[in-house]
Amino acid sequence: GMFSNSLQLIDLSKNQLEELPTWFGKFKKLEVIIVKNNSLFAERFPFIIGTLNLRLLSFEENPLALNWQAKGITPNTPIDIILDFIKNNQVNSIQDQIFKQIKTDTTECVIIWGRDEQNLEGSPQPRPLSNFLGKTIIQVGAGREHTVFLTDLGQLYSCGSNTFGQLGLGHTSNQDKPEWVSSLSSYRIIQVACGAFFSLVLTESGSVWSFGQGKEGQLGNGDTEFLIAPIMIEHKILSRIRIVQIAAGSFHALALTRDNKIFSWGKKGAWLGRSGTSERWNLKPGFAEIPSDIVVSQIEANLLNSYLLTHDEKIYECGLGNNSSVFIENKAFETFFVKKMVASGSRALFLIEDKTSKEWFLRASANNIKVRLNMNKPIIEIACSTNHFMYLTADGEVYNWGSNIFAQLGVEQRSDVINPIKVNNLPTQIFSVQCSHEMSIAVISVYKCILGEDLKCSFENQNDENGCFDIAFIFENGNKILAHKVIIWARCQAFFEQIIKTKEENENKITEILMEIDIKIENFINFLNFIYTDSITMNNLDIEMRRFLINFSEKYGLLSLRNILTNGSKIPTMENDLKKLLNNQIFTDIEFEIESKKIYAHKVILCQRSTYFKAKYQGAGKFMQESERNVSYPENATYDAFLALLGFIYTDKLEEGLDINIYLNLLELSNFYNILRLREMCSTIIAEFVDVETSAYVWKIADENGAIKLSTICKNIFRASKQIAMRTEAWECLTQEQKNDLIS
Repeated sequence: GMFSNSLQLIDLSKNQLEELPTWFGKFKKLEVIIVKNNSLFAERFPFIIGTLNLRLLSFEENPLALNWQAKGITPNTPIDIILDFIKNNQVNSIQDQIFKQIKTDTTECVIIWGRDEQNLEGSPQPRPLSNFLGKTIIQVGAGREHTVFLTDLGQLYSCGSNTFGQLGLGHTSNQDKPEWVSSLSSYRIIQVACGAFFSLVLTESGSVWSFGQGKEGQLGNGDTEFLIAPIMIEHKILSRIRIVQIAAGSFHALALTRDNKIFSWGKKGAWLGRSGTSERWNLKPGFAEIPSDIVVSQIEANLLNSYLLTHDEKIYECGLGNNSSVFIENKAFETFFVKKMVASGSRALFLIEDKTSKEWFLRASANNIKVRLNMNKPIIEIACSTNHFMYLTADGEVYNWGSNIFAQLGVEQRSDVINPIKVNNLPTQIFSVQCSHEMSIAVISVYKCILGEDLKCSFENQNDENGCFDIAFIFENGNKILAHKVIIWARCQAFFEQIIKTKEENENKITEILMEIDIKIENFINFLNFIYTDSITMNNLDIEMRRFLINFSEKYGLLSLRNILTNGSKIPTMENDLKKLLNNQIFTDIEFEIESKKIYAHKVILCQRSTYFKAKYQGAGKFMQESERNVSYPENATYDAFLALLGFIYTDKLEEGLDINIYLNLLELSNFYNILRLREMCSTIIAEFVDVETSAYVWKIADENGAIKLSTICKNIFRASKQIAMRTEAWECLTQEQKNDLIS
């Protein structure tokens, strides 16, 4: 738009304010706005003031943010000086200092050993991969010479060789450090997969994107050119069906749909599980043939084979491994239960259990070598490449074996290793491993969740007068930590019942709790931080703090925290905990009334999960009259759809199995309240129900609410059977302008 996405500060004139809504959503890194006219800004753009992580500099009396003139900053101060001031702005209380210390993660979360761009001969010494400071990596995909990383917030990073654009960065320059794939910033990614020289990503809404080498049709776009930036795979069926899983072989790809169908595309061969008659049949996704009586739980692919793991723990495959062009059961595993599988390069690795002896083995394809395992250390993840294999135990130990030409096994001796050896000098909090062609990768556990990332802002902003705080924990030295009863009640009821319930509120409606002398403020903040975020950064905990958290979590029944600290197991509970608050009158401070029915909610949750509500009840809302704070609804809002909207706000999940009309109404609500992820998810579900009869009607709703993908699908269906569609009742409901747009 008007400015570069990389700008950190923008001085907005009145004219630019007029255009603000049209380009503001493009600023994913926007941090600061200078406001010279508070009333104009508050009146016209309260929604923007509610945007998370946005700081305002104000130079008027009664400011929206701080009065920066008192600190020597004026409207005429050069921007670079203002930026330096922001970066160096000193904290002003001990609470701020402690929060700053806790929020700063000083450890990179990805560890590598072997060969990379900076160690071309390879090094056995585990070393951090930079550019991930403070981020949480949840999945790693490895190609022959490139690697992609998925964060907990659905962002994609990539590094390594980029000859064919397989990093998705819009150019073909190699990258020795991970770079953010900014072109996908509008989508939340949930899975990544890498072929030899191409990459695939799957978004939360079920769309598949590809980039990199396309010579064999592995990009699925009907062409053989390489792509240097991600492009969504458009297919008349694939675009309408929810994809739930993807896999990449060296030069082909697979996708699993929600209704148990398999798509394949890429290099021609038996591994596609299908055949065609035209010369270019393999360049776009097509249905692979699978037995009708199996339920697929996982898909994998390598150079010359494709694999399916079923719910009853059997392996089906096609390709050169079994000389079959359709998926058939692999009888070599007939006496085993297959627990896990991975595939990469020319290899596959299977974690199996003998049905009779109950012994556990790792079995590699190509040579069928079995490695007997000591199940006193259960395996939680396996990985492989053409050259070597890895596995991770429940206590965080990493073992590998195979080729060691580039020291990818973590030992100096450059010779093959037949039996698994432990990788030394690694942190103890490893939760994931991956094999690249000549490198090994381990990810350090930094437990986070999206709900928690949203809610933590309400806890960290201790000086926010509109933070809805209703409880204060007071320590011996007079310092206090503010919190919210409703969050503590939902997340740790035993603590609430024993410590908070019987205490009375003061004149400011704040319940004050005097903390025991032996409880340190920084330890207690870590406890509350987990309450709010369901997350913890293990590397920031010293022995004393760890001991306190274990004892405190055991005392008050916060088992999810105790399990992370004692055995590394992470069972997320935030979603279920907050679900208890949905339409619950306990501590409610907002009431909605739709179709003469009341719905109860909580400001602290709504404000952190929706910029609309944040603007209404915080931000510019504090300058509004009480009557202006009333929440508006679309005219046709229904009770069921609004409850589903709140369900997403409280749980970050979209309820499945609702009536299609509820999803249509929910799409309108999600656009009205600017919850764009929800709008995209609704679009994907609705697309599965669109037919010729309904295409015009759904197109109208999609078009009016900015659901571009759904609008395009409806247009394509309408135009494919235009003569029939133009005789439907839905067509007659359109205005002439809409009709012209639909058929043009």
